[in-house]
Amino acid sequence: MQIIVVGCGKVGSKFAQIMAEEGHDIVIVDNDSENFKLLGPSFNGLTVLGVPIDEDVLKHAGIETADGLAAVTPDDNINMMACQVAKEIFHVPRVFARIQDPIREQVFYQFGVQTVCPTNIAVDEIRFMMLGKQDITSHTIGHTSVSFVYEKVPKNSIGKLLSGFKFPADTMIFGVIKNGRLAFATPTLKLETEDIIVIAHKAT
Repeated sequence: MQIIVVGCGKVGSKFAQIMAEEGHDIVIVDNDSENFKLLGPSFNGLTVLGVPIDEDVLKHAGIETADGLAAVTPDDNINMMACQVAKEIFHVPRVFARIQDPIREQVFYQFGVQTVCPTNIAVDEIRFMMLGKQDITSHTIGHTSVSFVYEKVPKNSIGKLLSGFKFPADTMIFGVIKNGRLAFATPTLKLETEDIIVIAHKAT
């Protein structure tokens, strides 16, 4: 896929790195060249310096042929405007935004923009942990309810790659918790003793 990432902060740079490693064509846009240092020397995508809501900047990033755009700056307003430009002017098929303010989620939805709200996700996670329900948590991403199940790696799977796992429709491996830190799922991720698999189920 040809994907444009708007915002090269911690989230944007990590997302861009992962998607580039998986073989996607990634272009990341930011108005501060210092932020590109977060990508590291191994990043094989492209960077574009400029205001991410400027049509000329987005054209330079290849938005006219892009398959998707993810707006993940710390500013909800910029994310909203970038998504509107991508969807309404350039007709990008897949447009996603990170928002900090849960109240704005409905506004984004009315414009046909899928959202991820870290605030809601954090609150849900802390609530379930406080109630002692770490095995299953539920989050709303955009207007889709997703449940996460945490399972220890079976003994017969230790040393195997995630690519060897098969799951039913509407189910996927979201990531693996290794030594208390989440590693996003990639086909070459090797399972080790004490790893915890995070499985995502789309609610019906």
